[in-house]
Amino acid sequence: MTRVRLAVVLGVIAVLAVVATAAVAVATYRGDEPSPGAGPHVVTDPVSGATFEVPAEDWRVRGPAERISYGEASVSGPAVLDEGYCRARPEGSFRAMAGFTDESFDAWVDGVVGGETATSTGTTRRRIALAGGRPAQLVHVGLLLGQDRCSQGAVDLAMVRAGDVRVVVVADTDGSPGTLEHDELDEIAATLELP
Repeated sequence: MTRVRLAVVLGVIAVLAVVATAAVAVATYRGDEPSPGAGPHVVTDPVSGATFEVPAEDWRVRGPAERISYGEASVSGPAVLDEGYCRARPEGSFRAMAGFTDESFDAWVDGVVGGETATSTGTTRRRIALAGGRPAQLVHVGLLLGQDRCSQGAVDLAMVRAGDVRVVVVADTDGSPGTLEHDELDEIAATLELP
């Protein structure tokens, strides 16, 4: 084999190796993204080790250092739905958020209302059994707030509490595309699983 032929053969092998490496990289990268049939995102409380789940589609779990606050009530490392959906205020807009909290249900209601005039659809409280069979209390309220450029003003708040662990879900529920139904908040909160 002449040097030219050897160089051509080695060149072809090198090109095939680069193409194969690129194909593996693309497959690996796409494997990290949730596919339409992928399972839910799991949110973990770093303090208690408890977890809950949100659907994979359109939800994103923020890092543990990221915080969302409503008045005195806050969550760290929450899951958010349809982040940046509002063109008028893309920074900080989302259709729903869910996370672990130390604050009470009443503190969350006060934080969401934020001193505005609000109409409540009534608070419901009920005992439920979590996925692992542990008993918990689920509290839910619908609030009608003032409209703004990003929301029609219908917001629901659900909280589940088992022992000292609380999961809160706050969501737009005005029926517009991308918003949650009332029972979907309760379903997310009820996925709480204690270690």
